[in-house]
Amino acid sequence: MYWTRDKEHIWLRSAAKVAYALDVERLTGRPVALPVAALLDGIGTFRAHLYTAFHSGRTKETCHGGQVKPIARETMAELSGVGRSSQRAYEEQVGVEGQANFAVGEKSTKENLENRAWAKGQALFELKDYRGQQGKKGKIYLAWQLPNSYIGQHRHRPRGRQKRINRELKDLVMKGMPGNGGGTSETRQPEKIYFPNGKLAARAYGRDPERELYWKRHRTGNGRFEVWQQMGGG
Repeated sequence: MYWTRDKEHIWLRSAAKVAYALDVERLTGRPVALPVAALLDGIGTFRAHLYTAFHSGRTKETCHGGQVKPIARETMAELSGVGRSSQRAYEEQVGVEGQANFAVGEKSTKENLENRAWAKGQALFELKDYRGQQGKKGKIYLAWQLPNSYIGQHRHRPRGRQKRINRELKDLVMKGMPGNGGGTSETRQPEKIYFPNGKLAARAYGRDPERELYWKRHRTGNGRFEVWQQMGGG
């Protein structure tokens, strides 16, 4: 998959051909730079940096610091093959910053509480709006914990090479399709989608009102967690 060889030479395959062999149809996220120490300090350090580079590639730099969408540990395990305990160990070793996330939904009623409890389980709780940020002061709303966000520490690199690889990868994917008739393979849509603002969430909600969507409200004053507003999917 990674190279071909004879008695005298080894020829490394291109990044696009390796990606295609791994059933990757497109490189996403930002390219990042791994430190030289990641290659010299042993296989454990190398694996930790490879895993956490995924978080670094998802991190977006804004005027408010690093921002990244929530992602469940089960999803990371499915994508990387790295279990929960190893994920935590790698994040601690490299210095990945975890960010808690909470969603605020509809007003708390007996019916709403029962319906939400089926879907959210122990993550569900009641939130009293003392400041009137959701509506009238003193109202009680349903809220629940979302997956954490993880802010990587690797430096971002330019996208030029990534774009070239994606062009080559697109050609390989098209050539490998039955009949070469165009189109793309089906991909499983995520159950939850996170948006940076309500405008983008509203557009997606209009296309599919049954989908459970979230848009970012604000970060708490101490910066310890983010608050998201739920839209649809109730």
